[in-house]
Amino acid sequence: MALSENTTMIVQPLNDRSGSERIVERARRMMKSEILTGRPDPEGLLALTRIIFPGEDVSDPKFLPWLYDQNPGGRAVEFLTRNQDLVTGHIALVPLRYKIGKGAATGSMAINAITHPDYRGRGIFIILHDLAFKAAPAEQIAFTFGYANLSSEKGCLRHLGYRKLANLPLWVLPFNLPRIIAAQPSKRSLAWRAAAWAAQPPLTLWRWARRPRKGSSADIRKIAKFGPEFDDLWAAASQNLDNILVRDRTFLNWRFVEAPTRRYDLWAAFSGSRPVGYLAGRSIEIKGLRWGFIVDLFSEDTPAGRAAASRLVAAFHAHLAGEGTDIAASLMLRHAPAARALRRNGYAVCPPSLLPREFPALLRWNMPEPPPPRFFEPSNWFITLADFDAL
Repeated sequence: MALSENTTMIVQPLNDRSGSERIVERARRMMKSEILTGRPDPEGLLALTRIIFPGEDVSDPKFLPWLYDQNPGGRAVEFLTRNQDLVTGHIALVPLRYKIGKGAATGSMAINAITHPDYRGRGIFIILHDLAFKAAPAEQIAFTFGYANLSSEKGCLRHLGYRKLANLPLWVLPFNLPRIIAAQPSKRSLAWRAAAWAAQPPLTLWRWARRPRKGSSADIRKIAKFGPEFDDLWAAASQNLDNILVRDRTFLNWRFVEAPTRRYDLWAAFSGSRPVGYLAGRSIEIKGLRWGFIVDLFSEDTPAGRAAASRLVAAFHAHLAGEGTDIAASLMLRHAPAARALRRNGYAVCPPSLLPREFPALLRWNMPEPPPPRFFEPSNWFITLADFDAL
């Protein structure tokens, strides 16, 4: 779909459902902003991101060029709205390469669907999605992931053609219960603090008991980048996985080494000179607590690969302990081969009553032909934090 950078677009209905057609038509009548494609106003977009994401790396001038222009799947499909000199809205589809069954396809993640606070309620959000999804087939972007927040999930499911693939489980392993309890406003009483101090020694003993013994001959090393040998790991480890983002060295270096505003700690497990797994982790502060996230964990689904994955997690934990981490965590589907390594190291899925928020993974098919069989079954997917841009 060819779009002029300086032409106001006529929005067609989002799909054949009459309810969504009415929503889009009503949004078109309400919205008066000019709609542009590409990035004709980078300074205006940067100003908008600084309003929506103050202090976050999304608003760093180096971040979006890395994410939108340099990713291995191709340049992002971008739309923005502008009222005179003010950028009022934005959306991007970031193309990414996937293995789907025995073949390959280009998918995408829909990100930074943002609206200026003074222009909310005028239909910008739904119109920009409509334009992006109509442009996707021409770019051969077969499907789109949306990692929605609570305010947008219902609208995405009802009006934008998404289906919920799964709520991604949050796996957690507490390191410092007294600090965790102290950070909860509702649990600062003396009784809660005493319970936390009493529970800390058994928790430490639990982590010690669950740590993997050295039953693997793999050599665990901290690495600075991914060499060509990791292409061989991808080829071997992906054979038994149905639908997965391509994790070759090109993607891994872009995602974890070349990111301009984030630092990742990387470990790899080697059998001789051959890698059998890797782990990418990142430590951040959230609401007064230091979190250590396993962003990606990938290994061969063999006895040696599974043992190596457990030892990679243990190596990350040793690093976190030295940094004074309060809690370790990861997002990963329960059936993923790597989830075994989390269980082996003492992680548990956070119960719904304690979950800070849900982490829904939404999926949309963009092409006129039907999707592959079982495309929307979560058991057919491998997804971690590496699949999207949150960390």
